[in-house]
Amino acid sequence: MIQRLLILCLLTTTAVNAGPLDWAKRHKRFLLMEGTAIGAASIHAVGLHHCRRVNGVEPCDAHYGAAWVNFGIVTSLNVVVMPSIAEACWKDSGGKYCHLFAWSGPAAQASWGIHEWRINEPDKDK
Repeated sequence: MIQRLLILCLLTTTAVNAGPLDWAKRHKRFLLMEGTAIGAASIHAVGLHHCRRVNGVEPCDAHYGAAWVNFGIVTSLNVVVMPSIAEACWKDSGGKYCHLFAWSGPAAQASWGIHEWRINEPDKDK
């Protein structure tokens, strides 16, 4: 079973005009956008988790509300919607303003994650 799976993977990755490697070679910009969005989501998740663990929920994003739901919505927008809009923009007009769609969302999400990480609630006992 494993041998068949390895042979199938080998055949799909070494084909001349088909397969995942060929697709990846033709869609480098899209993969870069996806990698950036996933990296920004990771920074946001780590920052939010750190803030809520160290400071409690009060000073962090959404306070007692649904911070992780907000995180999921922003992440889905940055991973799915914005790269799709940017790719459509590049196919339609090819303008340089398409970079705004591609990179502004992940930049904002990563900076918000860094903001969440840096929140330091002073001790109330002192």
